[in-house]
Amino acid sequence: MNDPELSALPLVFALRPGRGTIALHATGFRHPRSPRNSSDRFTSYADVTHLALGRRALRIGTRRGLVLVARNSFASPDAAEALVRALIERVAREPAGAVQMARMAEIEETARQAARPVATRVLVLTCLAGFILQAWLGPGVHHAGFFSAQLAAHGEPWRLVTANLLHAGLWHFAINALCLIVLGGLLERTIGSMRTTLVAGLAALGATLAGLLVGYDAMVGASGIVAGFAGALLWLELRLPERLPAQWRIPRRPFIAALLLDAALPLLVPEIAGAAHVGGFGAGVLAASLVTGPGLRREPLRPAATVAVALVLALGGASIASAARLFLGGAAWEGHAKRLLELDTAPILILNDAAWLIATGRTPTPTSLADARTLAQRAVTVTGRRDPNILDTLAEVQFQSGDGEAAVATIDEAIALAPNESYFTEQRRRFLGERDREDRPEPPEGSTFESSPPEPDPMPEHGFDKDPGISI
Repeated sequence: MNDPELSALPLVFALRPGRGTIALHATGFRHPRSPRNSSDRFTSYADVTHLALGRRALRIGTRRGLVLVARNSFASPDAAEALVRALIERVAREPAGAVQMARMAEIEETARQAARPVATRVLVLTCLAGFILQAWLGPGVHHAGFFSAQLAAHGEPWRLVTANLLHAGLWHFAINALCLIVLGGLLERTIGSMRTTLVAGLAALGATLAGLLVGYDAMVGASGIVAGFAGALLWLELRLPERLPAQWRIPRRPFIAALLLDAALPLLVPEIAGAAHVGGFGAGVLAASLVTGPGLRREPLRPAATVAVALVLALGGASIASAARLFLGGAAWEGHAKRLLELDTAPILILNDAAWLIATGRTPTPTSLADARTLAQRAVTVTGRRDPNILDTLAEVQFQSGDGEAAVATIDEAIALAPNESYFTEQRRRFLGERDREDRPEPPEGSTFESSPPEPDPMPEHGFDKDPGISI
């Protein structure tokens, strides 16, 4: 029995051997499911939303997804153009063909008037500036802006924003920057700069608020914003496919597979902040659903959304300014140290880093030095005086506070734990005046020594048995 959807003599466009064919029937066309899968799928002409023929591929937008056919897949060099003409003729013959063709013309006009990715470029350049400042000015930039659930909830809310603009290394920055450029640029062309700014801002907050809920000790990176862009694009693909230019769409199956892989990665790589990715993704979906209508970027932005964008920009500027004040030192460090001292379960590395940065800063105040000494003492106590790096921080604070005798005694403990590390010996010479006060030796690479220090006794009352890592 013949299928009524199929014509007796379909118009067939041959593809290269092993790629299958594209056959135009009475009510629709059969085509390979994907460029790498020659199994057939039937799509009705009524489901076609847009056709985009580029230099490398033909993209056929439909309500169910995107049909992607590479130009070099056709057996004949002019077959792609002929297929487009044939599809347009068949769509125009449909009962609602006139309406369908008018909508396709609107989509084509939208594609020709693509918005420039201004917001995406500003975001990437801001992340680049943060990365350069981290490399140029040292760990103080990271300490001033990284996300800590305890600190964010205890008087340093700017970390909810600034952590999204810092990164843990070159590869971390490069991967996130590339994803921002690709996904953010695609989103911004579709919904415009203002809406993309709102998606980015809500995704950033969604990522760090999720980190707040799960209690991340240390987190940096723009991957939450990347997840937010992905969430917004998926919402557009599933809810407004008939409005999207085919060249701005991502094939659904590979896209969803990539999202599922991203969701599973934290199970294999614990350093990845899975909760932040989920929070950013959910916030991106929510933002897109609230501000994007059938008109996409050509639809006027509602006043409430305009105010929300202004608030996002103001919050971003205020957060960066707060982190900058802490980095520059002075009284801001006093407040930071006091907040750390009020936290009974502050991670060792945060205590140690704060004490070191206060002691080695440009203008430490007597009050901040006294607080730094208390912070360093606490870190030394928690590690059972068995970590030479932590002892070195206490010795540095003691030396900067004018207590050279205590500094020598403390650095002697570090030397006993790592006798083959020359850094600690040179620190001792500096504390004794045999080396210039400002001539601090180069620190050892990493935290491993030829003679490894013994493991500290577990301290379960502090909520951890090892130094926390950085989630990205």
